[in-house]
Amino acid sequence: MSEAYVLNKPTHLSCPECGGALKKIDGDLIPKYACHIGHILTGEAMLEAQAERIEESLTNALAMLNERRELCRQMGDDGITDGARLERISDEATQDAEIIKDLLNSQSGRPISM
Repeated sequence: MSEAYVLNKPTHLSCPECGGALKKIDGDLIPKYACHIGHILTGEAMLEAQAERIEESLTNALAMLNERRELCRQMGDDGITDGARLERISDEATQDAEIIKDLLNSQSGRPISM
């Protein structure tokens, strides 16, 4: 993460279904959260839905980094831009993809290959 990114305490939780703000529903034996369009989730259901959204976001990032490497290869083949610059960008994408792959593998227990 860049030095510019700071993980402060969120001002609210967001609905893993739609991204809307959640409000805790008080008074139930099992704590629940509701968003402004009507999604109601228990804390356990939110944890599961968040995990699914995190995995989806990470796999999307992994796919984009793989496409970035391929774009660099194609641009290099076409001689469109500085080869050293493309190699640097491709190497950075590869390093970032490896980090995401390792994270996904550690979370899912299923090996992911590129």
